[in-house]
Amino acid sequence: MTACGQYVEALCRQARDQAAALEPLGNIFAQEAKHLVRYDQAARLRSLKTRVLSEVNNIQRMETAASYGFTKATLITGITKLALGGLVAAVAHSGNAFSLGARLAESDLTKTAPFGNVMVAVGRGGLPNDVEVISLSRLARESGRLEPDIEAALQTHGYLLMTPEVLSRVLTELERSVLDGSLSLPVTSDQLSSELASH
Repeated sequence: MTACGQYVEALCRQARDQAAALEPLGNIFAQEAKHLVRYDQAARLRSLKTRVLSEVNNIQRMETAASYGFTKATLITGITKLALGGLVAAVAHSGNAFSLGARLAESDLTKTAPFGNVMVAVGRGGLPNDVEVISLSRLARESGRLEPDIEAALQTHGYLLMTPEVLSRVLTELERSVLDGSLSLPVTSDQLSSELASH
């Protein structure tokens, strides 16, 4: 029985030695798991940056096209009214044909509308999931309101607005913070506000 007891004792000693040898490996695996989470979160921020900047470019192209269409339509309408006013005045034998046409065309030729103001809105859910690219100009045109009024309404509903350039810079800084372990996703809009205020 002593030989059996010695054998069991030797096995227990080997098990303790192996457990002690595996403990550092467990720490290494835990650290690597944290690194993988950080790299995954940093990749999500890079992906968000790419998506947002792509959407911004698409919306800015649409804004350029809309501005061109608006200018063209305004010009055509204004010139048409100028010509019709002149024609009516000429038919009526009015001495000031050009003046009548100019008065008719003036409202069209001086008409303006906002174009090209594209912002990034971060909702209460924060980064990376609650982010939307918004054309303040388009919303202003469609609603007949001013861009600052649209911006104020969005902020009242809890959206944090920033230019694409600011968001790009902030995402780069957040990515660094995620990689060094000082920050973890998601980033709330309050944290983002603090980050913006510090710059």
